[in-house]
Amino acid sequence: MKKFLFSKGPLLAALVVILYGILVFLIYFTGYEAMPNHIDEMPITIVNQDSKSKALANQIEDKLDFKHIKKTTSMKQAKKDLNNRDSFLIINIPKNFAKNIKQNKRVNLNFYVNESTSYSGVSGMKNIATTIGNTVNQQVVIEKGKAMLNQAQLTVLQQKVEKQKQQMASELQQSKQQIAAAPAAQRAQLQQKLQTKTQQSQQAAKSKINSEKQKILKRTNSNYQNVSNSVNVKVHQVNKVKSGLNNALAPFFANLAIYIGSLLGTLLLYGTFVKFSKRVGRLRSFVMLEGTMLILAVLGSAIVSAVIAPMMNLGGSDYGQLFINHGLEIFAAYNFNAILMLLIGQVGTVLNIFLTMIQVVSGAGMVPLVTMNGFYQFAHFISPMYYSVQADFNIMFGGTGTSQLWWELILLTLGIMIVNTVIVMLRKKPMMVNFEDLS
Repeated sequence: MKKFLFSKGPLLAALVVILYGILVFLIYFTGYEAMPNHIDEMPITIVNQDSKSKALANQIEDKLDFKHIKKTTSMKQAKKDLNNRDSFLIINIPKNFAKNIKQNKRVNLNFYVNESTSYSGVSGMKNIATTIGNTVNQQVVIEKGKAMLNQAQLTVLQQKVEKQKQQMASELQQSKQQIAAAPAAQRAQLQQKLQTKTQQSQQAAKSKINSEKQKILKRTNSNYQNVSNSVNVKVHQVNKVKSGLNNALAPFFANLAIYIGSLLGTLLLYGTFVKFSKRVGRLRSFVMLEGTMLILAVLGSAIVSAVIAPMMNLGGSDYGQLFINHGLEIFAAYNFNAILMLLIGQVGTVLNIFLTMIQVVSGAGMVPLVTMNGFYQFAHFISPMYYSVQADFNIMFGGTGTSQLWWELILLTLGIMIVNTVIVMLRKKPMMVNFEDLS
């Protein structure tokens, strides 16, 4: 038992479980810290179509703790950016917003969220939309509306005060004339009485004005209860996704499953490559390996996409796009996973699993890429899964840029194939590990 326990196999098994336990945790822990900590990295757009609501637009911008806020009056361009995932939220102040608020009408404060992106990003944007809407409704609009309603009544009160001042001034002038006409001995006494009477009248008038002002403010607050709900927060779902976490995460699940299958398939294909290298030579065997990968990518994508399409209620044209997308992913994944196997044999699978986990994060199926740290933002460039996940979002739910993603994936695959070709040419003998030697 002691010899068995301390042989190479158990020791390597212990090393693997420790390394995987630590490194996998680190990959996901550092990768998914992006949400909600880095949600402020997600670009948003404020579209103000009401010239009289510039102050409101500025107030919204000030309350938003985001690093990338674009302000525009073009709804068309804002929607284009949203569809391209260059922006993740549109805050739209429609025309006549301030005018309708002033007239005590219900108005919409519009928010547009592209649901054809990672679930955490969509959820975060919807929460922000609700928060902004409530803030505008409860603070900005209410205070502006109260000021508007108070202003008209306070203007009437001011006119009344001015009329009273004129009347008091006229009465004071008459009293002074009467004092001047009175005998000299009585003037001092009459002057004192007039001064006392004037002070009392002024204090009484001031007290009455303050009382009426408070009544106006109180009456406004009471009447404003209906106005406080005049702003309706309306969230527009662009490229709407059916309810259910399974639908929101479908692009992520589909490509993860395909990639894992490709990872295991590469291990089996490598064994065949080594076997035929001894018979026909490594270069010719490599050509046959690439041809086999291409055939399996076409066949595998055709079957897998045929299963996924009806489950997602996709039509024939959508199936065609799924077929192309998943075919490109499988072929790219085969070649990507072959790099380490061509270098160090089947043991490369151990490292490929780590690379797969990094792609799970940098593929941006769960968390928006823009919120991730620099390592994962760099890793996405060389991650086949990223391009296929983003393309699946477009195919399944809507969006633009699918062709560009495919061309980028094709260029990445060609680069990987060149690397594999160089490895095969330089490595005279393919490495094949005998697992019995590890014991």
